[in-house]
Amino acid sequence: MSSSPIPPPDPSAKNGPSRLPREARITAALIDLADTLVDDFDPAEFLYRVAEHCMDLLDIGDAGVMLALPGGPLRLVAASSERVRLVELFELDASEGPCCTAFDQAVPVDHTLNATPSPRWPRFSTRAHSAGYTSVHATPIRLRADTIGVLNLFRRVPGPLLQTDRHLARALADATAISLLQQTTLDQHRTVRAQLEKALDTRTIIEQAKGFLTARHETDPDTAFHRLRAHARHHHLRLVDLARDIVNGTTAIPPHPAAGVPEPPGQGTR
Repeated sequence: MSSSPIPPPDPSAKNGPSRLPREARITAALIDLADTLVDDFDPAEFLYRVAEHCMDLLDIGDAGVMLALPGGPLRLVAASSERVRLVELFELDASEGPCCTAFDQAVPVDHTLNATPSPRWPRFSTRAHSAGYTSVHATPIRLRADTIGVLNLFRRVPGPLLQTDRHLARALADATAISLLQQTTLDQHRTVRAQLEKALDTRTIIEQAKGFLTARHETDPDTAFHRLRAHARHHHLRLVDLARDIVNGTTAIPPHPAAGVPEPPGQGTR
């Protein structure tokens, strides 16, 4: 089965006025997240697209996606930047924070960050505030009665996430859960556990490739990851396959973007 490719989120939304109205971008994002009934479905790439759509549509500075195997702990599977990746990993290691609570209690959690550590999550709040974040909104990814993950939305400007953005975050989380479920129904031998295991395992390979490119090209992790994804898209390769080939030394990508492949977007304030 095949489907027509859908363009990635409009990059102009991050640093200036978008070429498309927000309503049109929301529609395109939900269609994109529903487009998983394909033979070459790549769960790792799909979850990075979830984070990208959050960045494009919501008034946030960074986004992360965590998933958990049935009965297992949360694990980070996608992040919009190296900065938020490190904060998310710290939260998981400390086993405290709004994202952990949203997962454990299956409810959205809002948390404001300031210079005074939160009594509820002192280690996490100190670490997240020192990274430049002012608030966090965590919304659970639920598959029927089960919580399988969390969307973590970090702001860098004062004020909590607007109510309209909270509703949209809930819709994006639901679309993520439904898409993972419908992908598993393609084959009766597949299970939700198998899909989540695949997504979690491929994350390790992608991180290894990102680290390799960071060292080889003497660049930062965000730029290395952008070039990895851009090269995969430009050459119609699965992200995990390209990452595995780079780690194995069977494929190399140039230190600078190829013709037609955009440079990484800036980190402008929304």
